[in-house]
Amino acid sequence: MIARLISTGLFVAALGLTDAVTAIAEPKDMAPQLYSRTTRDGWHLEIRLDNERVNSVPNLAAATNSREAFITLSGTATATGGANPITDSLFLIGYQLGCQSDVSSGLQIGGSAGIAPSVNVGVLPLQTMGVGGSAGVSGFVQTVVQPGVIVNLPLGNMVLSRGNTAALDLDNVHVKADACGGDVTIRSFASLRVSTETGHTEFAIYGDPIRI
Repeated sequence: MIARLISTGLFVAALGLTDAVTAIAEPKDMAPQLYSRTTRDGWHLEIRLDNERVNSVPNLAAATNSREAFITLSGTATATGGANPITDSLFLIGYQLGCQSDVSSGLQIGGSAGIAPSVNVGVLPLQTMGVGGSAGVSGFVQTVVQPGVIVNLPLGNMVLSRGNTAALDLDNVHVKADACGGDVTIRSFASLRVSTETGHTEFAIYGDPIRI
C-alpha cells in the first residue's frame, strides 16, 4: 500500500486534467472552543479557539481528487494564580487532517507511477517556526502516514509572555489535499504545555470537524 505523504509548505503538484469543479460552498464560521484546568501547584490554565472560518473553494487545477480551502483561526492562552514560577511553556495551534482513501495508484509524473497523496498548508510569504521559539506560520513539516490515519499539522507556536499570556492568529491560510478520494476532513486544535519546578501539565482542545 502506498504511504500517504502529509506536508506543510508551498509546492506545485501536477496530477492530470479532470473536469472542473463548479460548486462553491459558502465560508463556514465555526463554533468557538474554550477549555480550562487547574494544575497541581495552583496555576489556572485556559486555552481558547475562536474567529475560525473555513472557506472551501474549487480546486484551482480543476482536479476532482484534490481539495482546497482557506482557513482563519485565532488562539489564546493564559496562566494565572500559581505560586511556583513557570519555567517552561509552549502554546501551539494547528489543524488535524484526515484523507479517506488513497487514489494515487497509477498516476504518472516524469515516468514514475504511484505518486503518493500530499497535503499542503501555507501562506505567502513563508515564515519559519521553531518549537519554543517565536510565533509564526510553519514553513515545512512532513510526515508519512497510511490511509485513514489522522495527522497533526502545527501551524504556529510561541512561549507564554512575561505576563503568562499568548496569542496566535492565522488569516486566510491555504490548505490543499491532493490524490485523496472521498472525504477530506480538517479539525482545528490548540495545546498548552506548562512546567514548574514541581510539576508538568499539557492539555489540548479541538474544534468541530468540517469537510473541505
